[in-house]
Amino acid sequence: MNTKLLFTLFCVAVSFLAVAQKKELQTITENDLKAHLQFIASDNMRGRDFFTEVPGLELAADYLKSQCVKMRLTPGVEGYFQNIEMEAVTPDQDQTVLKLKDANGNISYQTKDIFSLGGPPKSDTVSGEVVFAGYGWYNEETKYNDTKDLDLKGKIVLVMTRTLEQAKEGTAPDMDTEMKKMSRAMMSGAKAIILVSDPMNPNPGYIESIRKYATGGSLSLKGAKGSLILPIKLIFGPEELGNKMLEGSGKTLAGTQKEINESKSPKSFAINNLTTEVNLVKSNETIVGKNVIAVVEGSDPELKKECIVFSAHYDHLGTDGEGGIYNGADDNGTGTVALLEIAEAFQSMKKKPKRSIVFAWVTGEEKGLLGSDYYSQHPVMPMENTLVDINLDMIGRSAEKELDSVAVNSKSLAGPNGMYIISGRQSSELMNISDEVCEDLGLVPSDELTKAFLTRSDYYHFYKNGVPILGLSTGLHDDYHKITDELDKIDYTKMKRVAQYAFSVAYKLANQKDRLVVDKPVN
Repeated sequence: MNTKLLFTLFCVAVSFLAVAQKKELQTITENDLKAHLQFIASDNMRGRDFFTEVPGLELAADYLKSQCVKMRLTPGVEGYFQNIEMEAVTPDQDQTVLKLKDANGNISYQTKDIFSLGGPPKSDTVSGEVVFAGYGWYNEETKYNDTKDLDLKGKIVLVMTRTLEQAKEGTAPDMDTEMKKMSRAMMSGAKAIILVSDPMNPNPGYIESIRKYATGGSLSLKGAKGSLILPIKLIFGPEELGNKMLEGSGKTLAGTQKEINESKSPKSFAINNLTTEVNLVKSNETIVGKNVIAVVEGSDPELKKECIVFSAHYDHLGTDGEGGIYNGADDNGTGTVALLEIAEAFQSMKKKPKRSIVFAWVTGEEKGLLGSDYYSQHPVMPMENTLVDINLDMIGRSAEKELDSVAVNSKSLAGPNGMYIISGRQSSELMNISDEVCEDLGLVPSDELTKAFLTRSDYYHFYKNGVPILGLSTGLHDDYHKITDELDKIDYTKMKRVAQYAFSVAYKLANQKDRLVVDKPVN
């Protein structure tokens, strides 16, 4: 066969692939995305969480399965459901109680208006003498130190929210700061921290806003090993509790905070003749969650043994207990339904791609990436044969214009053409393919969230197992983890474009002759 004929056949083949790809892209439509999302993010799903009276998470799983059956996708596991046994730990708020005792052991005050975060799965009690450590803060630059000269070993430490600097600036509290306080107290041997709202807090409802997450129950994979149980308890209480604990010293939180702020120096001290006893009561049960797994089998006898995995979590946060529903239209209704459209695009091909495509709708992401963790331990195709994980999580929102800079952990919503790609950059070839597809579709990719978000979505369990990842998102917004994350704010055009990008990258990877090269593997 002469060179000219070979070149002509090559051009025809490339042209055929391009036409086929364009044809399949057109099956991903805004109308279909919207129709699926109106079901997945409706009030009927009750926020797609465990422990709700109406089993919305189960209903969502059934809907995803029904769509897989309708599309005639091959089940990745029998019946499409990959069942996951999990241990559920739920605090018993009716029996959880804090008691203050005087020097003679008499109870001077008790309250049930407390809750704890984390800790061991079984009920336990913590008791000890009390020290007041102001904000509980240490500033590395100014050397301001609320715990200087305090003996915290074996003690229960009472601290206020925020820091001296945050109080001066009027900044609202944040969990990262409070966790740093806990870490320092733990290193000093404290038994527990009791965190109460500081009187000048511009967000007095901050502690109450944490209650839902702390008391709604936690999950872990059954039989999981290596779970870290911190040797310290983090207990939350109201400002009133702080004043009751200070009562015997003749001080108040407001008065002491004023002294600290005006003097810019710590006012910490041991609270004499006071011990605190906290009974933390918990219930335990085993529940079953479901990953929904479907496959488009590859057409090449050998290459079909390799796969590209698409993943998206379909769970969310449930209800707020006061009539509000966390519908999670963007988080992660958008990624969930985009996978349906991508699956339909691949399934509609007369000749399937050479390599197999696995679709994994995973559960328990909001509880600690549990579904993807389980899948990484029980993959439907070996992880060593998995070329890449393309994860879609919050892909349906757009700002009016592109951001000049990104403030990590705050609002980082991409503009009309923007898209964030979380990647460990394990493969230069993959990133080049990604850039080419973005250019074709007019998308502007950014990796500015990679460092902060590498462990925060389901792609992490692929990354840690050496699989290259593309974590797709349009960024954080003001409605993140709020009941205002609703359908009326979704940009369906942006959703379609991100889904088309994901399809196009996978299409190229699935059809190329040689396996994707991983030139920068995870150490």
